[in-house]
Amino acid sequence: MFKDKLAALVFGVAAAGFATQAGAQAVPAGYPADYAQTIEASRAEKGLVIYSNMADNNWQPVVEGFKAAYPWINIETLDLGSGTVHSRWEAEAGSGSRTADILISGANDRWANYGTEGRMLDYKSPEIAQLPDFANPYAGVYVMSTDPLVITYNAALLSEEQRPKGFASLVAAAVADPSTFDGKITTYDAARNSFGLAAWWNFMAEKGDTGWNELRQIGTMIRGETSGGPMNEKIATGEYVIGVAVSGITIFPRLEQPGGELLGFAFPDDGTIVMLRGMGIPKEAANPNSAKLFVDYALSQAGQTLIGKGGLVPYRDDVPEDQVRYTYQGLQALIGADNVIEAGFDKALIDEAPAFVTKWNAALKGE
Repeated sequence: MFKDKLAALVFGVAAAGFATQAGAQAVPAGYPADYAQTIEASRAEKGLVIYSNMADNNWQPVVEGFKAAYPWINIETLDLGSGTVHSRWEAEAGSGSRTADILISGANDRWANYGTEGRMLDYKSPEIAQLPDFANPYAGVYVMSTDPLVITYNAALLSEEQRPKGFASLVAAAVADPSTFDGKITTYDAARNSFGLAAWWNFMAEKGDTGWNELRQIGTMIRGETSGGPMNEKIATGEYVIGVAVSGITIFPRLEQPGGELLGFAFPDDGTIVMLRGMGIPKEAANPNSAKLFVDYALSQAGQTLIGKGGLVPYRDDVPEDQVRYTYQGLQALIGADNVIEAGFDKALIDEAPAFVTKWNAALKGE
């Protein structure tokens, strides 16, 4: 239902502050005058390759907006798992092969590692002053979006009364009715998926022993996955009846596609994980000027609005609420600020990961 406004918005925001083909030398309003040098230097580069854990439908609006602003920069986006974004780039870095100019993912353990080791280009965006404190956790590491993880369910197989509203109520429902839920619950496997590790580590850090005890009660009923898209498809077909801590960006667009009426979702009422999706330019990027232009665009009001049009959740407080599904501020108002569990970039994600995974695997065995 957002597509009808997309074209007008794309070209409207391009004209509102970013360069267009007719005025390609123009510097966005409020940017330093020498930004023109970055724009001009990008003309000699060879476009952008972006590794991310985002699908084409998530990318389409912001890529079209950016292309309207800088039509000479071609963009190739690869939809990879959060961990694969980084393992692939790390394997390719320094090899001389074409690799990513920008990394975007929810593998926040990797972002904490890059931040402490200084592996990203220490680029200071002109947009920083317009962003909240959490937007730039380390030098060269930015937050692209703030995306909630939700409960998704098969609306045909679970009646209104059977649909849990949170993790605790899911546990209660599954324990009371194992025939409906045993082997039919899915989530990101924190042992096999960096996105899941970041999500569940932050959830358990908030819930403590209560969260671990609840997980143990349904651990043997869970079948872990590594990607949100397949989770939702398997929920739609009935292989699963419910998913917990599923990325909202995979379910929101799916609801508008054929068969979407079979799916439903809820923001967990006992703690909604909000993933701070990291973004950075590797120091070795082959096209650093083009990458800087994209990062700035993604952080701008125009870019954040289009990111929201693609199903992600923007966090600038000047993004029009009526142009996107949700904003971070809108989510806080909807579910309560105290109910938000931010999955950020704590270095403890690195230090505690091995012990956490061991405990996670045991909990899935009910131990």
